[in-house]
Amino acid sequence: MRTFLVLMIFLLLGCSDPWGPNLSITVTHPPAGGVQADESYIIKWTLSAPDYSNTGVLLFADTDLNPETGLIQISDSLSIQSSGYLWDCSLFPEDSYYIRAIVYEGNNHESDYSDGTITVTH
Repeated sequence: MRTFLVLMIFLLLGCSDPWGPNLSITVTHPPAGGVQADESYIIKWTLSAPDYSNTGVLLFADTDLNPETGLIQISDSLSIQSSGYLWDCSLFPEDSYYIRAIVYEGNNHESDYSDGTITVTH
């Protein structure tokens, strides 16, 4: 009964879902096993997110799977309607990079790392 009352108050006051939005993102490319790229590579993902004005996707390259170190932002905020991004990796040093994608809505966010790496070779 208490949960019902809280939900009704939020709905009556025009507030958003009190438990936050349903966010998820999965990087699908680069796939497990990895790929090689010289000039560019198309990063792909699938996501679930509400279509609010302050919702978007950010992409990062990372040489390890530790989000605390070495993240390099490679995209500006992308629309949640997009499912791919052409990454210009021509100026990146030769190395293997995991891709970390973050979907956000306001202060809420979810992220995922690619299963494989993009090995940049020139």
